[in-house]
Amino acid sequence: MKVSEFLGKRVLDKKAVEIGKVSDIDVDAILGAVGTITISSGDFSLSKNEFEIKNQDIDQVGDYVLLKIEKAELEIRSESAQNSEKKKLKLK
Repeated sequence: MKVSEFLGKRVLDKKAVEIGKVSDIDVDAILGAVGTITISSGDFSLSKNEFEIKNQDIDQVGDYVLLKIEKAELEIRSESAQNSEKKKLKLK
């Protein structure tokens, strides 16, 4: 599958709850493998959320990207990542 076909695909969690769409893909050029995928949810207003998942979190790719995890777990990961970034900025 081409990267251009992957971008914009709708993403569903393991309970078939729509999370958003694939907005970016990080590909390891040496290995030729997908590293991380960014999912955007919401619109272009202040309520827009982005989640980053790893290749291992994907169950299937077809008309949709189906994940092995639930939306709640993505939200927890996102909050943890944001808190880590805030701590790093405070230390600088």
